[in-house]
Amino acid sequence: MPHFKTKTFIQPTFPLQDSCSGDSFIFVDRYYSSLYPKLSIILTKYQSTNQKQTQEFLIEVKEKENQTLIKCNKESKIAPIEIPKNALRILSKNQQVISHNLNPQNITSDLKLPFIQTINNFIDFDSFLKTNNLQNKQIWLEIGFGSGRNLLYNAQHNKDILHIGVEIHTPSLEQVARQIGLLNLNNIYILSYDARIFLELLPSNNINRILVHFPIPWDKSPHRRIFSNTFLKEANRVLKQNGTLELRTDSEEYFLYAKSIANKEEWLIHESCNKDSNIISKYEARWKKMQKNIYDLILTAKINSDFKNSQYDFSFKDINFISDTLNSHGFKRCKIIKDGYFVSIEDLFISKFNDKILKVSFGDFNYPENRYIIIDNEIRYLKSQPLPTNINQKCHNILCDLLFKER
Repeated sequence: MPHFKTKTFIQPTFPLQDSCSGDSFIFVDRYYSSLYPKLSIILTKYQSTNQKQTQEFLIEVKEKENQTLIKCNKESKIAPIEIPKNALRILSKNQQVISHNLNPQNITSDLKLPFIQTINNFIDFDSFLKTNNLQNKQIWLEIGFGSGRNLLYNAQHNKDILHIGVEIHTPSLEQVARQIGLLNLNNIYILSYDARIFLELLPSNNINRILVHFPIPWDKSPHRRIFSNTFLKEANRVLKQNGTLELRTDSEEYFLYAKSIANKEEWLIHESCNKDSNIISKYEARWKKMQKNIYDLILTAKINSDFKNSQYDFSFKDINFISDTLNSHGFKRCKIIKDGYFVSIEDLFISKFNDKILKVSFGDFNYPENRYIIIDNEIRYLKSQPLPTNINQKCHNILCDLLFKER
């Protein structure tokens, strides 16, 4: 994570407006933790030269005995990583820096931005396609693209198809973004996110092909596998009729598991072993050299699915009805556990003007959301609203019950 260390952090006067390498920032204010005296966060706003929308993120300040660590906040970070790096470069001015990892990369933020998407770009998927003139395109989705060899190959050799890549490992995302820029590809979008949630957000009957190549087998922790009954249900829903879900793996146990949970009423099932591939990753080449078998499972959706039509409301009540417990003296942690999901209020940060930022986490136990709620002249989630899922709606309703007193 981008950071620098200094003996003592010399705080600038807020709000501070400055720019670095073409990126413009406003450092709004510093907020202090109610639970940890040596922890604070700086609310930061960013606007690029080629995007109208302002993005918000947080910078953490952690004081220690002999030094202070200033770093990008993990939960609120924005992509590409050069953006928070530039913000930290500004804050490192006039500081006695001990160490840092803020050296610039060989590619600018503006070059990477067109290819890297955020999950919010896909919440209204139809509008996303329309805005980018992609309504009539076939769509291939690759989950866990890693080094991007297969994703880039498909994009290069199928330029009339829209390619979307989802990868939870951010360094891989940055690496592939550079390759997209160097290859001058304009038919590919990538994002870093959990593919299980990503599928839940997509509308029905939109995807032609889903590729999952060499996922982590998790043989000792099968509950962590991407393939599950829920995953197959969502994949079947988002695929068009005769669309395919394709698994390629070196793990026979994973292959047999995936095949066993595929519902024959929903899928046509085709399997093969050691089938030739147009592109071979370095890991596949290594496994073939070891004479390991490579298994392919292709599931074809039999029918079109019913359309998903859900309405969600993540708005907050009037600021005047915020609970009196949200102050530094009366603040206490709170955790509520329900069947399959939870809500946790973890910390309260307060500025010198008594504006507040609340740290919360909630959602499914397997992939929770870590969020911040800004409370100043209005109440809003930092960066964006929670993802529109049934569990997140339940969690938001619980948060409202906790944060607001009755009228």
